[in-house]
Amino acid sequence: MNTNISFKHINKLAVPALIAGIAEPILSITDTAIIGNIDGNATESLAAVGIVGTFISMLIWVLGQTRSAISSIVSQHLGANKLDKIKNLPAQAIFIITLLSVLIIFGTYPFARSIFKLYNATNIILDYSVEYYRIRVFGFPFTLFTMAVFGIFRGLQNTFYPMIIATIGAFLNIALDYAFVFGIDNYIPAMDIKGAAYGSLVAQITMAVLATIYLVKKPIFR
Repeated sequence: MNTNISFKHINKLAVPALIAGIAEPILSITDTAIIGNIDGNATESLAAVGIVGTFISMLIWVLGQTRSAISSIVSQHLGANKLDKIKNLPAQAIFIITLLSVLIIFGTYPFARSIFKLYNATNIILDYSVEYYRIRVFGFPFTLFTMAVFGIFRGLQNTFYPMIIATIGAFLNIALDYAFVFGIDNYIPAMDIKGAAYGSLVAQITMAVLATIYLVKKPIFR
């Protein structure tokens, strides 16, 4: 393994990571930005998106740490020239993440109303929160999967693929949110807060598909 580290090499890793770091938060704030501009019940919808976003961010913050763990394991084996010993890591990570995601869906979906009552959501804000969450929660497995794959790539000193995936996901989310929330005449009806949830869900699925494609392309995991 080449241990010669130059500024060029650092920039090759840092610049894509920086761009991905900018793109990832855009995924979170897009719903908020667009929902705030709808015509009906914008304030209530915005409050619901904020409440649900806080809850989802908490779950991702806790469970998303698997990305750091995976990245550490991969980078350790990369440095020791023993990548052949972790060929099963992607499958193991997918299994663990899928299991956790299913538990989260089954553990929160039926109790969404009770959960958001703890956030002092009431009346229409509570209804919107439940409606929005019960769509967004199905994107959770795809988000955790994508984060795990990002951990693998970063452990392999590849920050370019995560940048591409995160950027595509961010722009796709913006486009879909706008189309689904406000609608397109004669093609897509305006769905307001549901549209924002569906837009985010499709973007998350797309990112997971792209992550899978790029992961399969890596020779080490063939």
